[in-house]
Amino acid sequence: MGESGFLLDLVVVYGVGALVVFFFHKLRQTPIVGFLVTGILVGPYGLSLVKEAEHVHVLAEIGVMMLLFSLGIEFSIKKVLEIRNVVFGAGPVQVLTTLAATFVIVSLAGVPSRLAVLLGFLAAISSTAIVVKFLIERGEVDSIHGKVSLGILIFQDLCVVPMILLIPLLADQESHWTQALWVMAKAMAIITVILLVTRYLSPRMLRVIVTTRSKELFVIVSLWLLLVIALGVSAAGFSLALGAFLAGLVLSESEYAHQIFADMRPFRDGLNSLFFVSIGMLVDPVFVWSHLGLVLLVVAAVLVGKAIIIFLVSMLWGFPGPVSLMVGLGLAQVGEFSFILLEVGHRSGLVPSEGYQIAITCAVVTMSLTPALVWLSRRLASSNRFLSLSRALERRQRFRDQDAAVEKYRDHALICGFGVGGTSVARVLKANRVPYLVLELNAQTYQREKARGEPMLFGDCTDPDILKRAGIEAARVAIFVLSDPYATRQAVRAARSLNPDLTILTRTHYAAEIDELFNLGSNEVVADEFATSIELVTRVLRHYGVPRNLVAEEIRSIREERYQLFRKHKITVPRFRLSGSVGVFFETHHVPAESPLCGVTLAQSGIREKTGALVLGIVHESGGVANPGPDDVLQEGDLVFLSGTKPQLRDAELLLFGSSDLPEGEAEGAES
Repeated sequence: MGESGFLLDLVVVYGVGALVVFFFHKLRQTPIVGFLVTGILVGPYGLSLVKEAEHVHVLAEIGVMMLLFSLGIEFSIKKVLEIRNVVFGAGPVQVLTTLAATFVIVSLAGVPSRLAVLLGFLAAISSTAIVVKFLIERGEVDSIHGKVSLGILIFQDLCVVPMILLIPLLADQESHWTQALWVMAKAMAIITVILLVTRYLSPRMLRVIVTTRSKELFVIVSLWLLLVIALGVSAAGFSLALGAFLAGLVLSESEYAHQIFADMRPFRDGLNSLFFVSIGMLVDPVFVWSHLGLVLLVVAAVLVGKAIIIFLVSMLWGFPGPVSLMVGLGLAQVGEFSFILLEVGHRSGLVPSEGYQIAITCAVVTMSLTPALVWLSRRLASSNRFLSLSRALERRQRFRDQDAAVEKYRDHALICGFGVGGTSVARVLKANRVPYLVLELNAQTYQREKARGEPMLFGDCTDPDILKRAGIEAARVAIFVLSDPYATRQAVRAARSLNPDLTILTRTHYAAEIDELFNLGSNEVVADEFATSIELVTRVLRHYGVPRNLVAEEIRSIREERYQLFRKHKITVPRFRLSGSVGVFFETHHVPAESPLCGVTLAQSGIREKTGALVLGIVHESGGVANPGPDDVLQEGDLVFLSGTKPQLRDAELLLFGSSDLPEGEAEGAES
């Protein structure tokens, strides 16, 4: 009966959860809010549909372990070190400032000092599960605000360890701070030994398991490693959830990390929802209604106070206003680890029943409001009034020593973002002696690449003042290779407003963003989705022995059809300026079969006499001709190099293709 009752509880939880989440999906709310509401409905304070809530709590804790384990694998120690200035800089400042502010406020309200410290712990922690889920869904994990948010969250999660150890000492009136230091030192020593041992043993173990080619055995051993590390960390006084996160970080350095992540994902997604359901079960709607004024006051104080603190800390660390605002509002909620801290405090007798219920309700409400806060942060961050205010607050000292060096750049290419894409562009430009300047906001990347001799400027490319410092008004081309879709849109808009004649090339991850980027001012947009599909098609066709010219024709067809499917803009013919002080350009054209100039000599074509454009060279199938003479004949498929002013090149195109036969994309280029 007990087993069937437990299964019946799961049927109720997942059944009601599916209906509620579907309803909230229609309202464009995150599923997490739906799970919290589900817990309220089916819990003991709601309809009491779940009889054995303790079993649900056990599965919920496993779900959180899976979530943080997969987060640790996906993030890796290497990524943590990349943002160590945030993890071990902004993170501690945010936690200590929030703790101190909460302690002062609640102490003034008459709360005992030991309980005030615990409430400071609760307020300092944000929801890793909710924030990471939002970042993954929006593709913003690698964005600037995504990395800052993750850096602060990682330090917060690490702080849960000493917090859990300190709570029983806070509850013990006779405890001394030396006891806390001794317990923490002993725990850290134990956890260090566990991590070092597993760090060196787990890769060897997995390598042996992989040789068996048994997926079942691989999954079992991966789960065993997760549980062993989590239990070892728990034995040192830490939470199982934090142990799971550390286990993920340890295994992230393994060559099999991606396979482990893929195998664990179904467990994570299936059990993680139960955690939020179990949290919802703790909320007493009757109590909330009878203390509604106090609950709303506490919720408002937490959201506003925490958002302001994190915003100012992020600004202090040199991040731009829009990024700081999105981080502040995104991390303003109370996190899932706060429930663990609250439960420990409640069991220790430190938290009274009334305070326990208010804290639980506050956490649930702030979590539920996170989607609205994320939406609000995007709206505020893009408003002109906020941008003007934030730029007045930002520090400018670190740009002063760069102004003189930047002034020498004219007619250059401005590369915004120096990841893999930006690095590749810079390498090609350098090889062809094209002047360029890199604008980068990641301080570590900036310092590393500047030391290597790259022409770098530290700054936010969404800020018009920074773009001016980078010489955007004198640049010929701007290339935006950013991981953050929001920042890309802001940067393109700012660049176009500062230089209407600038050629803007933009990379985006998703084809759905192409049209908006064109509308904001991009001349060309390259979508990673298209680039990947084209690369796959090329490799498949070549694998089956399809001739190169036919492969090229298929790729051209894909480009034309796919881009026209998503946008109305035509791909223009690129024109390259010979000099910033001379208004002469050159471009190339293939002679189509329908051209009226096929089979005629240059003298008969009248290109020079009728248009003023100069033919610099012709490439036939048999070879190239530099400075061709009047008797050289134009043939179908020839590549013609033209030079002249924009009007001269436009007239030459019309003559080459015929006014009615000019290809669709070329026609727009001829008129530009």
